[in-house]
Order: sequence, then structure tokens, then C-alpha cells
Amino acid sequence: MRIRSLSVAAASAALVLVSGASVAAAAQPTTLPAPVDYAYVRVLDAMTGMPALDVYVTRVAVDTPPTFPAVKYGTWTKYQKMYFTPDCIGKAVCKLGFEMAVPGEATGFKSDDLAFRAGSYSTVALASTGSTGPNFIVVVESMSKAASSSLRFGNLTSDVTKTLDFSAIRMTKSAGPASASAQDVAYARVTVIRPVVAGPWNIQFRVHGSMGMAQPVKNATLSASRRYTAYAIGNIAGTDQYAAKFILVPNR
Repeated sequence: MRIRSLSVAAASAALVLVSGASVAAAAQPTTLPAPVDYAYVRVLDAMTGMPALDVYVTRVAVDTPPTFPAVKYGTWTKYQKMYFTPDCIGKAVCKLGFEMAVPGEATGFKSDDLAFRAGSYSTVALASTGSTGPNFIVVVESMSKAASSSLRFGNLTSDVTKTLDFSAIRMTKSAGPASASAQDVAYARVTVIRPVVAGPWNIQFRVHGSMGMAQPVKNATLSASRRYTAYAIGNIAGTDQYAAKFILVPNR
């Protein structure tokens, strides 16, 4: 707390034996896939104390409509295909300009250039802390199909000085891992993905060094062959709608 490559068709001549004689076969053109000049991106809103937010990508004018309009706190959008800018031709990575704004306001309150790899899937989290202010956090998602269920944890809470411990316990008896955990996870960090069994799970977190899993608990059912990230968001010591809680986000 994530291009276009230019390829030249190659011609080759094969040596073919016909009745003991050698002849050169005609060169055949090779069909190459079209170069990839985009990435798949979605937005997750973990911005405490704010209304639903508009997010712009490569905004060109004040009246340009938002790419991701009115994203509500604690929710995430569908993936959109973000095409790279012309200056990224021939590059494996492209930076795109992101801007977050309050709906109805012409000027955004935070902008940044974020890097994406061609063909990749990424989640851009909107988050903030008292010391850093608003920021964009890019979380790279796996592009391959999940062979089994898996789970990881992410810290998007609003206090950058506190790290978190995470725990997930399977609520039914079956073969496979019965728990998953991670310790001392800093703000804006996402843990390594861990295999889990599909079914109901109890997920908790606490401030590192405190006694017991005192923060809110989330009971969630994990589907077979899906990847999930359990994000802790909100104010750790809060009591209002922005108090700390979990949101469970599937990879796709």
C-alpha cells in the first residue's frame, strides 16, 4: 500500500526431398497476432469521508464524461478496456493519467500517472490516510483462470501508522486448508495469494499487537475456482459508516 510490441513477419524456406532430389519450398507468410495496446482496469472506492467519486482516465477536457462515474464507497466497478496512448507504441508498459473528482465539480482533487502492462488486469483502489491524503493504489490481478479457490488480504484502512493481522477460518469440515492468515500487513499492501477450500469462511482482522481479532468479522462463501481479495477498509477507531470493515472482492 501495475504494448505494443512490433513484430515483423518472418519468411522461411524449407528443404523438401522429392524422389531423391532437393527442392526449395516457397516461403509462406506467418500470421502474427495483433499487438496488444490496452489493459483491463477497474476501480475500487475505499475513500473514507467522501461521497461517491468520479474517476477519469486520460481526461482531455473539463466536459469529458468520467470513465468510471459515481463509484460508491465500499464498491468496485466492472473492468474496462483502457487503450494506451500513442506515445506507448512499441512499449511493454504504458502510463495513463488518472483523476478523481467529486461528481458535479469541474476540477478533480487528486491526479496521478499509473503504469499498466499490456493485456494485464488491475484494480485501482481510491484510498487515503491522514498523513498521505488521497491516493491511487494499483493492485495487479492474475490473468490466468483459477485452478482452485484462493484468498489474499489487503490493507486499505485510513491509518498508515498501524499494520494489520488477518485470519480466515473455514466454517465446515472438509479436506484442504482449514485456515489462512497474514501478519503485520502495512497500508496499501496486498499479501500473497493462498489456496483455500470453496465454501463458508469466517474472516477477521486486528491491529497488529492488539489482543484478539477485535475488528469486524465477515462471514463469506467462497466459490469454487475463484480468486478473492479480502480488503480491510475504513477508520480503525471509527464508529460511523466509515468504521473499519471487510469487503470481499473477486478477481474477475
